[in-house]
Amino acid sequence: MISPGLDGTGLDGTGLDGTGLGGTGLGGTGLGGTGMGGAGLEERVAGWVARAAVDDAAAVRAVIEAYGDRLAAADVAGVVSQFTGNGATMQPGLETAVGSQQLTATYDAALENMRLDFTFRSDDITVQGDLAVVRATSQGAITIRATGETQPARLRQLFVLERTGPDWKIAHYMYQLMPEQSGGGCSGI
Repeated sequence: MISPGLDGTGLDGTGLDGTGLGGTGLGGTGLGGTGMGGAGLEERVAGWVARAAVDDAAAVRAVIEAYGDRLAAADVAGVVSQFTGNGATMQPGLETAVGSQQLTATYDAALENMRLDFTFRSDDITVQGDLAVVRATSQGAITIRATGETQPARLRQLFVLERTGPDWKIAHYMYQLMPEQSGGGCSGI
């Protein structure tokens, strides 16, 4: 219960009819702007929503960038930490890896055999509530550790992220080579 109540005092000394949180209550200013009944409410709410969406998109983009940085560093624990506990990765020609144990085994095997150095570009980020979808592309190089052979690679990816508390984590990740590198393949669905 907010103390002492609605009858005269609020968070900073007065209730609904006076000041609260740095300004006047419902009929005046508060939270640094005009109160709920003041002009411009729609614009302020739209601004708050836009800022939250930008902040979410930036946070989602930061997870994708951290994932790429940890791949380049061959930091398996760091890569897996970007996923939810039951996160999944779907790789061409391999079984889907689900959960921290399978993800760890998959990334251990991959990074033991090759070095992956990619720059990720988010082509589209859509955030709806606690879910985000990222369509991305990456460009970089794959180096086979046993031979030292390096080959350029371009990939396209689809990430689904989930907000877990204050953080975003990868729930599902799928990638494939860009069509010009895959030798053609299926011409359509």
